Amino acid sequence: MSKNLQRLLFGKFCSLFAASLFTFVAGLTVLRETSSGLQFALVLLAGTLPRILLSPVAGVLSDRWNRKKIIVTTEASSAFILAVFAGYATFFPVQTMHYMIVSALLTALSTFLSVTLMSSLTRLLDDAELQRGNSLISSISSLSSIVAPMLAGFLLAFAPIHLFTLLPFSLFSLAALWNMRLTFRAIPSAGEESSPSFWTDFQSGYRYLFKQRVLTTLILMALVLNFFFIALEVIYPIILLDRLTFTAFQFGTIEAALGTGLLLSSLMLALPRFTIKRPLVTLFQSIALVGMLFLSPVLPLLDVIPSNWTFGYFFVFSFIVGFILLRANIPIQLLVQRQTDPAYLGRVIGVMESLAMGIIPLGMLLFGFLSDHVSLTLILGISSFGLLVTVSIGFFHLRHDIKMERLPENQLKTEKTSTSAS
Repeated sequence: MSKNLQRLLFGKFCSLFAASLFTFVAGLTVLRETSSGLQFALVLLAGTLPRILLSPVAGVLSDRWNRKKIIVTTEASSAFILAVFAGYATFFPVQTMHYMIVSALLTALSTFLSVTLMSSLTRLLDDAELQRGNSLISSISSLSSIVAPMLAGFLLAFAPIHLFTLLPFSLFSLAALWNMRLTFRAIPSAGEESSPSFWTDFQSGYRYLFKQRVLTTLILMALVLNFFFIALEVIYPIILLDRLTFTAFQFGTIEAALGTGLLLSSLMLALPRFTIKRPLVTLFQSIALVGMLFLSPVLPLLDVIPSNWTFGYFFVFSFIVGFILLRANIPIQLLVQRQTDPAYLGRVIGVMESLAMGIIPLGMLLFGFLSDHVSLTLILGISSFGLLVTVSIGFFHLRHDIKMERLPENQLKTEKTSTSAS
């Protein structure tokens, strides 16, 4: 493992863990002190909207500005915001609005950090280490989602919010100092140099993106697929907590199984033995498998699964879905990073992140409304059908690229040479 990857992973761990700690505590504290689902939802919304709105902007700026300075500045700014919040909370009562403001600011900074960092991987790592880097970053993200809530819940029982905030503050500060040691290498680009106008750069990024057939297809697929994935995210808790009356502990354990599946899959993909040689094939296979599994949660409602097996059944289901989902995410990241001109990489990733997140509020509102009026089996059935149709259309549209992936390397070079000659 290169020194650059070690530095990258440690800095990413510190920032992700810090963000996960504060996000969990903000929502938990508001819900506990107000008992208001609306105020809890507002805190969550404050932590979502900035990412949707700012991802394209972050993409443009990451292509125009010094990426190392953006990374270090966002980490240091996050630490500063938490220091101000801790100081305020020491002397004054903290209201829901304060949590919303801090969550929105941290999410805005996190958006610039995430887009810049992911678009910088090709300048930080060799191509042979790219999959390993993406996989280990996913491992850290999965680990944070499992451990941070447990640690935050434990510490909050003994420390007031102003003292608790010192932990994420310290982690963000450490990440800023550590990321100063990252070494970026210059990558020559065949594309145009950065335009003097921000708006011109913004437009040129979109023009570049929609000229790339594979990338455009992947982005449109991600938009539709994320919409249908929201159905499972909304319906799953309803089935477990409302229809099957699982306890909070059982539900939390099943949710942890999803994170465990993501973690194990990411660790496996970080090994050279599990290098993805055909990203498009792996992507379509993984999404098709998830689509076929979509109806599995309703089987216990139809008495197909014995009641004393339901907990183990859902535990295994969550683990498998988490394991497969990461095998869909990593190929997308590899394809985008390898097929995009480095001069446009920030803008492409920014647009993808904005579209992927932008469909979430609409999906949650729609499927949340439908869950009160329509059969859950019908909702998941339609979503499963939609996933499989989307995969089929994408597969047909990229069938030539998939065929090229299946060719041996020497035959692939011959094919490309003959295509160029013609």
